[in-house]
Amino acid sequence: MNGTFMAYRARRPPGRPGDGAITSARLAYRCERGAVTAEFATVLPAVMVVALLLLSLVRLVGVSIGCQDAASAAARAAIASGDETDPSSAARAVVGKGVAVNINMTERQVTVVTRCPVIPDPGGVLPTVVEGKAVGVLS
Repeated sequence: MNGTFMAYRARRPPGRPGDGAITSARLAYRCERGAVTAEFATVLPAVMVVALLLLSLVRLVGVSIGCQDAASAAARAAIASGDETDPSSAARAVVGKGVAVNINMTERQVTVVTRCPVIPDPGGVLPTVVEGKAVGVLS
């Protein structure tokens, strides 16, 4: 090089993006536009059904535990007081007014069965009423 500087312009090879030519990658991108939105739209109802089912199961377990606690409290109250008070008031104090209490007293034991309503289930998948049972032995 004898001191002269020549600038060469880099040329793009023909068919590169930006030259107006449609490449296979660009064509694939154009064909797949909205695919994520379509997949999300098909999966969303299933996710919502599973979420509602899980929330209903959580509610069912909570009401079931409360109903069993109400039966235990009513049996305890029946044994402690004998025939003096109504043990169903102890069950209502634990769960609330919606509980149905069935008390069976014999000479040696007290059997209490409580039935508590759960959120209405339109699909019929979950039970609408749960039951708790407690037995107390008189000494």
